Formats: sequence, C-alpha cells, structure tokens
Amino acid sequence: MHREVTAVVQYRFGETPPYSSRLTVVPHTGEQLGVPELGRCESTGQSAPKECLGRCDMTGGEVLRHLLLPSEVSARRALAEHTLRCSLSGKRILMDEAELSAVTGNPVTRSLLKTCPLTGMRAESEHFGKCAFTSAEVLTAELSVSEVSGKRYRRDQQVRSAVSGKAGHKEEFLFCHETRQPIVPEEAEQCELTKKFVRKGVLEKCALTGMAVLPSELERCAVSDKRIIKTVLVSSSVSGARLQRRLAVRSIAGKFCAPSEAKTCMWSGRRSHPDDLRMCSLTGIPFHVEFAAPGDQPYLQPLGDLLHGVRRATDVPERWEDIGSKASTALRSRCRVETAHVSPDKRHLAICSEVRTLLGLRVRQAGLLYSIEDGSIVGRIAMGKRTAKGWIGADG
Repeated sequence: MHREVTAVVQYRFGETPPYSSRLTVVPHTGEQLGVPELGRCESTGQSAPKECLGRCDMTGGEVLRHLLLPSEVSARRALAEHTLRCSLSGKRILMDEAELSAVTGNPVTRSLLKTCPLTGMRAESEHFGKCAFTSAEVLTAELSVSEVSGKRYRRDQQVRSAVSGKAGHKEEFLFCHETRQPIVPEEAEQCELTKKFVRKGVLEKCALTGMAVLPSELERCAVSDKRIIKTVLVSSSVSGARLQRRLAVRSIAGKFCAPSEAKTCMWSGRRSHPDDLRMCSLTGIPFHVEFAAPGDQPYLQPLGDLLHGVRRATDVPERWEDIGSKASTALRSRCRVETAHVSPDKRHLAICSEVRTLLGLRVRQAGLLYSIEDGSIVGRIAMGKRTAKGWIGADG
C-alpha cells in the first residue's frame, strides 16, 4: 500500500510566535516530498524556510518575520533597530519616515512637521504662529510683536520708523514722499494738493491759499516775493518771470506780464501789456490797440475822427484858448481849437485845431494831444488838410 501524507507542521525559534509549514511525506519509505525551500536570516544567521522570512523595508535584507516591526503610519516593516517612536504621536515608525524637529531636535513623523516659508526649517505645529498681515504661518522665532499695533508679524518684513524708531510690519507704514523714509501714520501729514504723505514739518503753507503742500508745489511770486502754489502762477511773456495771475497784466491774446513790465496807454491811462500797445502814427504817443483806427499805419481813432470831421465833440471848452495859444506858439501860426474830445481818464484832450497861414488864406487842420494835468501838448502835432475824402496828412 502506497500513501503520501501532507501535514501542517508548527515550530518556533526560541520564544517566538509559532511558524507553520506544509510537508508531504511517504510513510512507507520515509521519503519527504514538497519540503519547504530553506533560506538564511540575515539578522540571526539562522537557517529557516523561506516562507518564515520577510523583507526589511529599511535594509532590503531577508530576516525572520517575527523580527520585523510594522510602521503604524505606513504598515511598512523593518528590524527594530531601524524603527523609533514619534515624539509627537507616540507611534512606531521607520527611521526614514522620521525627521528631527528644527526646534526641539526630537524625531517626528515627517507628515506631522510644517515647513517655515522664511527659513525652510521644519518643526511641530505648536512652534508656528500666523503673521497678522500676510496670514503666513512661520516659526514663532521668526515672528515679532509690532510696536505700532501690538500684532505679530513676520520679521523678514520688518520696517522701522525713521522718526520714532518704532518697528512693525511694512503694511503699517507710510513712506515720506520727500525723504523716502518710512514713518507711521501718526508721524505723517498729507499734502492738500497732491494727497501725498510726508513726515511732519516738511509741508509748507501757500501764502495765498493757506494750503499745506509739498515744497516742490510752491514757487516764489516775482511781484509779492511770496511762495505760492504753482498752479496760480503765470509766466511773463516779456521776462519769463513767474507771478500770481491776479497780479499780472493780461494781453488780449492771453499773454501775461508783470505790472512793472506793463506800459501806459496815453489815451486811457491804463497799464497794458506791451503787446497791446501801438504807436500813434500822428502824434507818436503809445495807446491801446482798442483805440486804434483800422489800417496799416495805426493812429488814435478819437483824434482821427476829429480830424476827419466825423466827430465834433466840445469837451473842456475852458481850456481851448490856452490850447490854441500853445499850439500857435509851437507851429508859429495862428491856431484855433475846432473840436476837443476828452480821454476816458479825463486827463487828456484830443484836439483838432484850425491853422491859418499866408495871411489867413491857407487853412489846414492840426491834430494834437493835450495834457489837462500838465497844461502842455503831448507828442507830435499832426498837420494836414481836410478834403472831401477826409483829412490827409501833410506828408500823405
């Protein structure tokens, strides 16, 4: 009778948990069939069925399974000397699953450590804090308490006031527009014109508006010698000097000049921009362009109207005799005032006189300007003859 018997055999290696292997034998002959292949434990040197061996995930060596301890984090297995306890969770882990805390120096499961974005150092969560301004979580050693607000902030973004020396996060500070130095809001003042911030004491007051502005926004007025906001100043087209618009003399074309650069219109008495004055071709006196007669050779129209006979004003008749006497002396001929027109400022008279020569047979008209205040003839006396076409100058 021939039989093959298969049995499960249990055995131990000292005080170890039991192992089991399947054996097949022939009782009649004692022959062993299906004997487990043997291997050697790299830790103890013992021979054992290979099915009793397991792989150490740290060394890669084959060792008896009971010598391997599992990681409570990953279920990987390794010899006891390649495992340790996580100081934070208390769990057993493999050594390559641990990392030393940069703060405590204790081994901690890698996944339980946090990385500081400032230093790259890793440590337990309890050693981290949040920056109140950026919300970044960094090591508490990298945080400071703001002397401005009392909030915690990351030290790498610290700014210190150039005025008080207070330290805090950069978002708590302003930068002086003039000095470019950091200051806290309480140490700053704002330019009313540009809205820019500067440290106290930098702003100047505009002498005209009273506004506190940046020094660069002010300019000295050439007339008042006061520092004024640039926007209310204009440039003289005569000298380039800067002065207040309200103090400047403006031309018809919109140009400006200083009062000292203005010229007087002899007819109106007004101070005018030089660009607006014309020289009378009849008398040689300066007058404003608004009183000019049309034509290539400008002349004072009120005087021209008297000479042409289109106006017959009889202003200030009590002076006519004196004017006629002075004109007679100047021309060495007998003169008689025909018409007189007073100027807008009541200081001058435009005179048209009849001048007779050649024993009174030759009659001409003379035009002149008379100063009521000084009682004298101003400028040249224009001589000419009145015709059907109007008055024609002696040289015309």
